[in-house]
Amino acid sequence: MLFKSASVPVAEFEEKSGWTFKPEGACKGDVCIPLSADVLESETLELEAITEALGLPMLVDEKHGLYAAGPESIGARALVTADAPSLVLPDLDGQPFDLASLRGQKVMVYAWAPY
Repeated sequence: MLFKSASVPVAEFEEKSGWTFKPEGACKGDVCIPLSADVLESETLELEAITEALGLPMLVDEKHGLYAAGPESIGARALVTADAPSLVLPDLDGQPFDLASLRGQKVMVYAWAPY
């Protein structure tokens, strides 16, 4: 999930994450994580606090004002590191492009699958 602010409306967080906020806490499927009343009654969420409470990893790009959160893994962190594996794919001209050539720069890899 990408956000443009460290503080987001509850409705936007629910829409992007699939979590819903109920009196018993933040719920997704059969799982509910208790949250304090002040969080549940607020119209906005502080990403740093809510991602920590839900066990979501979070990355911040201060230069561009972008915040990335998720995916969740109840009981453990799904994103242990931001290091990408070795990846070499053809570029637009068919020449091999090694993702490692961008080392030291922030890179977002977007993947899509039709299944």
